[in-house]
Amino acid sequence: LEYLASNELRGRETGTEGIEKAAKYIEQEFQKAGVSPYFDSYRDSFEVSGKTGFNVVGVIEGTDPKLKEEYIILGAHYDHIGMGKEIGGDSIATGANDNAAGTVAVIQLAKYFANKKANKRSIMVVLFSAEEMGLQGSKHLASKLKSRGLNLYTMVNFEMIGIPMLNKDYQAYLTGFENSNMAKKFNEYSGAEILGFLPQAKQFNLFQRSDNYPFYQEFGVPAQTISTF
Repeated sequence: LEYLASNELRGRETGTEGIEKAAKYIEQEFQKAGVSPYFDSYRDSFEVSGKTGFNVVGVIEGTDPKLKEEYIILGAHYDHIGMGKEIGGDSIATGANDNAAGTVAVIQLAKYFANKKANKRSIMVVLFSAEEMGLQGSKHLASKLKSRGLNLYTMVNFEMIGIPMLNKDYQAYLTGFENSNMAKKFNEYSGAEILGFLPQAKQFNLFQRSDNYPFYQEFGVPAQTISTF
């Protein structure tokens, strides 16, 4: 988190040297953990507003002969806005919470599952670029995977989880809470009230405002975001 949100990366804006450094870091973490590239390399490139963006995509194959044909996507965007309004002499929007925190969650989950080797379904771990430009990275990948006939079971996205929720009887909220039983099953398997309903998330239509949404549009399966802020 400290590296991804450091001044060296200058806010990780899509198409910049800073996000290139972030992508290399993520690739190295995947490689060390034994996470395979999903495509020929970890990078899934696309063009957006005259810039080249790239999602970083890895895969951990499932252990069940049949269920491994189904995929769970764990995702987060690793880009941010780059330079912002100067405050106290600092104009770098380092994006620790938005969304280095979610990026770290996906990296840590990738390490866990690659080491455990017990997931029955295949797990695709994705760090999206150009979220700040209108979900362009996730739109590109969702469309690409749909055209290739991917059998998507569900998509779980992590967005801004670096700041704890206060005065709630749950730890995080789930966008599109009422659209599926994801929160109910998540809490059941966790043995705790982890995910809850936040009225403001529905009020501000946050379900449609992060990288889960293009996968819901393309595949029509539960595709939701876990967030705390």
